[in-house]
Amino acid sequence: MRPEEARRLASDRLRSALSSRYGIEREVALTKPRLESFGDVSSRIALEAAGPAGAKPREIAEALASDAALPEDVFASISVEGPGYINLSFSLAHLCSVTSALASEGLVPMMVAAGSGRTALVEYVSSNPTGPLNIGHCRQAVLGEAVAGLLEATGWRVEREYYFNDAGRQSLLLGESLAARYAELHGDSHPVPEGGYRGEYLLWWARDLAGERGSALEWPADSGLFVDYARTRAMEMIKGDLAVLGVEFDRYFSESSLIPEAVGEALEALGRIETPSGPLIYEEPEGSGKLWARLTALGRPEDRVLLRENGVFTYRMPDIAYHLDKFGRGYDLMVDIFGSDHLDTSKDVVALLSALLGEEEVSRRLRVILHQFVTLVRDGRKVKMSTRAANFVTLRDLVEEAGSPDVTRYLFLTRRAEAQMDFDLELARRQSDDNPVYYVQYACARISGILRNALAEGLSPATGGASVAPLLAGADERSLMRLLEAVPVRTAAAAAALEPHRLTEILHDLAVSFHGFYQRVRVVDRDEPEVSRARLMLCSACRNTMRDLLGILGVEAPERM
Repeated sequence: MRPEEARRLASDRLRSALSSRYGIEREVALTKPRLESFGDVSSRIALEAAGPAGAKPREIAEALASDAALPEDVFASISVEGPGYINLSFSLAHLCSVTSALASEGLVPMMVAAGSGRTALVEYVSSNPTGPLNIGHCRQAVLGEAVAGLLEATGWRVEREYYFNDAGRQSLLLGESLAARYAELHGDSHPVPEGGYRGEYLLWWARDLAGERGSALEWPADSGLFVDYARTRAMEMIKGDLAVLGVEFDRYFSESSLIPEAVGEALEALGRIETPSGPLIYEEPEGSGKLWARLTALGRPEDRVLLRENGVFTYRMPDIAYHLDKFGRGYDLMVDIFGSDHLDTSKDVVALLSALLGEEEVSRRLRVILHQFVTLVRDGRKVKMSTRAANFVTLRDLVEEAGSPDVTRYLFLTRRAEAQMDFDLELARRQSDDNPVYYVQYACARISGILRNALAEGLSPATGGASVAPLLAGADERSLMRLLEAVPVRTAAAAAALEPHRLTEILHDLAVSFHGFYQRVRVVDRDEPEVSRARLMLCSACRNTMRDLLGILGVEAPERM
């Protein structure tokens, strides 16, 4: 029985007992007890039902524990503690059965496939094509890959998409910045525009452009050529940066493909909506052509301009059209991953989408993840950066300084998305136990070495489940098996919450537990081959589970270090 099914069985039996004895219909939640001595899972349903039942919580808990009739091959005990907590312990047979399955099949088959083949679209990075990706984009790329991996592991059919803003002011600024560098090559004077870009890469592009087209180009006469060339080179650079990290997208979606038709249609649709405060879209000043969205009528703090007097859309409007396109493609789930500087914009877009499609539809199908910024720490000091001034650390530089894509990915995922983080380069390069990824990967390599050496001595992992239970009855074995048994449930919960940082927490727990187990228990004992084979099965389960968790995060599980 899979771990989630065992928990559902206990929950259903307790819910049925509550209904039969007290006539109360209520879902029974199971959580991890505060102390390991209290069991494997616990419920406070008796405390919650005390009021409606008109009975003392402990009395209810004892009645439910008595009525639940849980199968002994799955649950070793059910007890009542304190004021009315119901604690359950899994049987050794169940723990060994799950361990055996993890050893033979790996983690994914042991999880309930919540996605069940449904479709999901994950959009991330989506940086303006104005130059190389920086460490903030790197965090978002890692986060997006991990979210997509989690969804795939739980049965979703996932597509990865990069949306690039190539129709706005930033593209023009990049094009003119390139023109300035091009003019500089030929002894002409054309200043970098205010708010433009000054990176050395623009000089490289200018040299290439001059090699292809000569020296006769001018701004603004050839502005279209400069803008298109800069955008093309920027996208090539971005794709190259992503490849360094091992990130690939199924689709690159262009903002310019939405303008003017799709954006105009979206604006017309918004214009047909009436709110209690008046039309959702209004013109102010009258006759100016400047169109506003009455977002205050939708619960937002202020109204926003969607169309300027000069006929240029603000960035919220293409975002709305893009999301309407995504909704129209029929995905069951869409995930947007943005930096925290998109907080207001994303909330405005969601509010306007809800006005168009209905709040229930949008909340059911769209999830937004906002991540905080990253501070780079080098030699114990925080590095100050500015993208416009070209004073920043690129994604490529970060991966190179950190030592590998594995280290980069893992360290970014040790913090929840909403938490600001310091990326410490010294820690990243350190090959010691205080480096989280080294600690976990070393555990994987150590287990692989144990299995490899045992096989050389003619010992392979046991294949039985419950049949080997008596051989794994020790406290250390049981503790590690309890931890392994919970991994499929914890991983599924991480996927449901779209929180991949939880996987690094699981991996750390497994590494700590295994290192302790290995120090205290002699895995291979020539005098006890059957015990050795059972313990090797436990080692294999731990190795496979860690390998699969790392795989979801896009990190290698080395067999040697």
